[in-house]
Amino acid sequence: MHKHSYRLYRIYGYPGFGLVLYLVLVLINPAARTLNSWRYYAFGDFILEFIFSVAYATALFETGIQLTSLLNKWYPWDGRIKSRFGIQFSLHVIIVYLVLSLFFKIKFPHYFGYDELMFRQTVIVGVIFSLLITSVFAAEYFFYRWNDAKLKSLEMEQLTTQAQLDALKLQLDPHFLFNNLSIVTALIEDQPATAVSYVAKLSSIYRYMLTNRIRNVIPLTEELEFIKAYLFLYQIRYGNGIHVRIDEVGLAALSGLPPLTLQLLIENAIKHNVFSTESPLNIHIYFPEGKAMVVENNKMPKAIPVVSANMGLKNIEERYRLMSSLSPVVTADEHFFSVEIPLINSNNF
Repeated sequence: MHKHSYRLYRIYGYPGFGLVLYLVLVLINPAARTLNSWRYYAFGDFILEFIFSVAYATALFETGIQLTSLLNKWYPWDGRIKSRFGIQFSLHVIIVYLVLSLFFKIKFPHYFGYDELMFRQTVIVGVIFSLLITSVFAAEYFFYRWNDAKLKSLEMEQLTTQAQLDALKLQLDPHFLFNNLSIVTALIEDQPATAVSYVAKLSSIYRYMLTNRIRNVIPLTEELEFIKAYLFLYQIRYGNGIHVRIDEVGLAALSGLPPLTLQLLIENAIKHNVFSTESPLNIHIYFPEGKAMVVENNKMPKAIPVVSANMGLKNIEERYRLMSSLSPVVTADEHFFSVEIPLINSNNF
């Protein structure tokens, strides 16, 4: 929950509500009763009663603030709105009743009229204000939860857009285009059918990114179809230098993940390793228990490590931070590097 400073509210609000309470308690009594009591009042008695009203308002609202702060730690609103509301309201009423019981045990002059009727009226007013105060704090919780969700949605949209831009920049890199055009040129003469497939796959890559640029989560099956087209380009280029094995999807087919997650992970593996036909880069994609996707590759680090800020992995981690309580798990040892990506329930896309 958000932490708030109620300093200005305490300075200006408590006297204001104290005046309101004083007027309410005056108005709910018959005029004859009130005027009869005021006949015996000195000026100081009016000031004293106003101070009592301010103190009562302070007790009412301060109790609400402190109860909210305490229960936010031990019994937060999340997932139990009704029970939390009932507990906070009940505790508030009990505390107000106990405070008033102690106050009315004090012996005041008879003309103040602090009798059983006044006690009941004050308790009823306290219960009404307790209900209003608890409702205000419940509304505050809903407002900030809605505001947080809106901010997370905006942040998610920015991260997704950034991932799309990063991927497009990668594809539009002059070296990438030059290499692909060179490959197409070579294929046209010797393998025209393969050249046609190559261009079609390249086109499908751009179509996928443009189509899914505003989506936060996509079905796993769509991501896998995209990555097969994407890997086709690399396998034409590197031949047997890259081996990719994708296990049966199984139950994972009902799940999803952020778009371009697989591309970022495979690019990461290609970027940081040196490989050849004799020593291929082996990428294994599998789905343990259908609840996660693991992308694992053998490690063959380049002699001169690539300078990298790991933006791809950071982008994936940030998007998961906003979407789920789960997060990717990176595991690395001397021989293998793997990233386990939690899959997202199909109800979320």
